[in-house]
Amino acid sequence: MTVCGGWSLERHTVTGTSAITLWCRAWSCSDCMPFRLAALKRLAANGKPTTFLTLTVNPATGQSPTDRARELVDAMRIMLKRAGRKFTKSRIEYLAVFEETKKGEPHLHMLMRAPFVPQKWISATMDELIAAPIVDIRRVTSARLAAQYVAKYVAKGPKSFGNLKRYWHTKRYDLAALDAPKSADERDSGWRVVRDPLFIIAELLLAHRRVVEWISAHEIFAPNGTLWRASG
Repeated sequence: MTVCGGWSLERHTVTGTSAITLWCRAWSCSDCMPFRLAALKRLAANGKPTTFLTLTVNPATGQSPTDRARELVDAMRIMLKRAGRKFTKSRIEYLAVFEETKKGEPHLHMLMRAPFVPQKWISATMDELIAAPIVDIRRVTSARLAAQYVAKYVAKGPKSFGNLKRYWHTKRYDLAALDAPKSADERDSGWRVVRDPLFIIAELLLAHRRVVEWISAHEIFAPNGTLWRASG
């Protein structure tokens, strides 16, 4: 059973009632995937990256694509630590996204705020670590270009290899989140799950002579959907 779009989150305050559609947020869901991809593109742009880096694997190594994906992540982290010591004194912030190639192999696409790191140095380091010297590095000149990179390489959604995350980022990559005011703890927010879609909740309140205001909230995700408020 799926709750995608069929259940809602509802909150009652002294000024009225608010409700938001409760989505399943699964990448495999045809309703949620476009919103998740849009959120990922916004995240990519919010980091104001300077560099786009693609790391690959060597299919001749490891037992499976999942094993090679794990090795790739471990090698990436070692490479970034070395790059940080060699080329900058500050931490390299990044967003990493897995893509599955046509042959089923993992590629790791990374948007980074980083100083100039020579492609030859990255290639030699990855060759030393996992025998995978094929890397691609490009400069990112705008937030729009960062979002375009994500859209190009993960149009069908990031790939999940085993129990590895489809994508992740360092704590300080998302500059918009760092600048945003801190929200109240969800446990004290007053939101509760209601096993009805929005139109059912709205009809019940309209029957009690409440005024219902519908608001488009496509920018809201986690959860995402149409938001309405009732008052009166």
